[in-house]
Amino acid sequence: MATNTPHAETGRLRPSSLGGAALVIGSIALSVTSYGPLGSTVRVRWTFGTYQHYGPEYISTLPVLVAFPVLVAVLYVCAQWVLEYVRRSNEIERFDEFRTVYDIVVLLTLGLVVTSQLVIVVLNL
Repeated sequence: MATNTPHAETGRLRPSSLGGAALVIGSIALSVTSYGPLGSTVRVRWTFGTYQHYGPEYISTLPVLVAFPVLVAVLYVCAQWVLEYVRRSNEIERFDEFRTVYDIVVLLTLGLVVTSQLVIVVLNL
């Protein structure tokens, strides 16, 4: 019976978890600070040449600045959920090695989204 009871991890919080939370907070801070300097619309598509494209080239600023932090937060929460699911399933023998690689991939993904947000903000200033 004791083998079926889930054990709580009493270890400290990993730096990768703090890094993900810092990226979420950074995305929120970037959106808040860039709202004033940006105009009422931001350009989200840059085209070269004269070919036809579909979709908007300009979008209202507020939805863009809200979408990025929401996306980063949702990705972070989903990544933590997947990690917990994998840990509880006990299907991976070397969980610590998996977690290290997984944490790096998650941080790179979140960093890429925040970098994309920064690029869009800088190109629209």
